[in-house]
Amino acid sequence: MSFSHAQKSLGGKYTLVVGLGVSGLSVCELLRRQGEPVIATDLRQREHFRGELDSLEALGCAFRLGEHCLDDFLSADLIIVSPGVPLDLEPLMKARQQGVPIVGELEWAWRQVNLPTVAVTGTNGKTTTTHLIGEIFRAAGRKVFVGGNMGTPLSQWILHGEPAEVLVLEVSSFQLDTATSFSPCVGVLLNVTEDHLDRYESFEAYAASKFSLFSRQRPRDRAILNGDDPVSRRMLSSVPGSVLLFSRNDPRAHAKIQGGRLVAAVPGEVSVEIDLQGCRLHGVHNEENMLAAALTCLAMGVPLQALREVLGGCRGLPHRLEWVRRWRGIDFYDDSKGTNVGAVIKAVESFDRPLLLLLGGRDKLGSYESLARVLKDRCRGAFVYGESRARIASALQGAVTTRSFRGLEEAFQAAVKVARGGDVVLLSPACSSFDQYSDYKERGDHFQKLAAQLGA
Repeated sequence: MSFSHAQKSLGGKYTLVVGLGVSGLSVCELLRRQGEPVIATDLRQREHFRGELDSLEALGCAFRLGEHCLDDFLSADLIIVSPGVPLDLEPLMKARQQGVPIVGELEWAWRQVNLPTVAVTGTNGKTTTTHLIGEIFRAAGRKVFVGGNMGTPLSQWILHGEPAEVLVLEVSSFQLDTATSFSPCVGVLLNVTEDHLDRYESFEAYAASKFSLFSRQRPRDRAILNGDDPVSRRMLSSVPGSVLLFSRNDPRAHAKIQGGRLVAAVPGEVSVEIDLQGCRLHGVHNEENMLAAALTCLAMGVPLQALREVLGGCRGLPHRLEWVRRWRGIDFYDDSKGTNVGAVIKAVESFDRPLLLLLGGRDKLGSYESLARVLKDRCRGAFVYGESRARIASALQGAVTTRSFRGLEEAFQAAVKVARGGDVVLLSPACSSFDQYSDYKERGDHFQKLAAQLGA
């Protein structure tokens, strides 16, 4: 349907979908299958989508591509925004001023589903923790949908997914910014460190976005937080639900690591101890992810045997401190998902061996000072590359020997030349990948290919 024909046929009544990523495309299809008039707008031209829009057009969806038209926003009955769309976009701001309702894909889709919901957010560890919780539910024989910010959007599951009795959702701050009724029965906040400061006006605004996960919870709902995270500690009083804390350092926490065992309890209800000797997840941050997953599943009444089965022998996800290979006594680890300073610090703290660190990419405008302090005693060299290399090198000056390169391949080769047996070559970029790669997966795959090419 052409845009002009769509305007006439819609009679001024329609939902405007802003952004045609995976979630935006799913929203368009779901709206049309529900019989709702839809206009979708995206700044990219039609050729970018390589035929993806054809089936939606056949369903009656209209498109405004290559530009945003203010009148489309002001005349809509509802605007549904994809997570990647900045909320300070001028047409959105003017529509908001005119009273046009604006929600995100997660909020809009969640309103259509009446199921118990677990939501996991945090600067780092969201995907791993969400995956672990989902695996524990599956091990218990529960029908579960796992998705949201990771994998499958909720709207796409509504369209095509298998039946479920519980939702386990990874939730980003961008999704929370457009939520008005979303309220999980168990909300998990793993940590809050600097990230996305290219999108938020301050760290405080970013932290407030994360904590909004709990803002609509009821007293009987559960809020699971990291007792070692200073931001979470500071904002505990703002959480209306029943709080459960996990910690690597506080023996009074509801979930902790003691003598190689995971110990977790929901007071007055249930407790569990799990031997972690068979667990393959590496790093202190993954201990925190497992603690959060254990508390979540205890709070949701999952049988203890399922927790023991999954957490006692679990493996990590690709590109998250993933061991790649050993070559001449040097170990190579791919942590391409470490896209902010907090994630890199956790990765670095997971090793007690000399490190050669590869980092760089597109800057997210956070501070690198805390990273410099950590690297000073743990890192033999930093090899920075990409758009952010000059800023990172300046921040690390005096803390660690730093060399700059245009791309990852040059940085990798330089690190290998100085590496010795017993060292770790670690890719943990502290930046997004979008200066040179389509996503963190492509960047991690490149690193792994470079390591594989070293030969025997």
